[in-house]
Amino acid sequence: MKSKFKVLVLPIILAFVIGFTFGTTVKFLYEATSFRPYAWPKNRYPIVVNCYGADFSKLQFVRAVEYWALRGESIGFYEHKPPQSICENDWLEGFIILKKSEELKYHKSTLANTKRYTSLTTMKGAVINYKPGAHNLNLINEHELGHALGFAHVEIEGHIMHPLYHMMGRDFWIPS
Repeated sequence: MKSKFKVLVLPIILAFVIGFTFGTTVKFLYEATSFRPYAWPKNRYPIVVNCYGADFSKLQFVRAVEYWALRGESIGFYEHKPPQSICENDWLEGFIILKKSEELKYHKSTLANTKRYTSLTTMKGAVINYKPGAHNLNLINEHELGHALGFAHVEIEGHIMHPLYHMMGRDFWIPS
């Protein structure tokens, strides 16, 4: 009986490991070679909520939203003082959540990061984590909102999506 179990389970486990490895590799290669690997569903604009706190001024984020609106991107609305029940979530479908990350204090070169939640090429949600105080830096909100809208890094000096803060600028165009 034990040998039949091994005969059935081993191929299933092996198929799972191979499938998982293949899928992860394909997703990584897709993200690495596509400027906009993900997009929000048409006519379903994300809701942005400030769970960072009161020291994140509404004007700072409105400026970032306007930057992307001028480039054809849409946000459903921005909630500066959301209910605590929303902020307690790790992520929510349809939301971009802004949070302060005490963990980032210990990463010298990381000012902020955006975690995207996706299904195939569709954005489901995002969380932007900021190092305390980093939200005050020029263009950082625009850059991170770009990730939450589905854009990847590009190594073009002066581009808003450049991965290095000191090389970032206000320019935006879709690389060919």
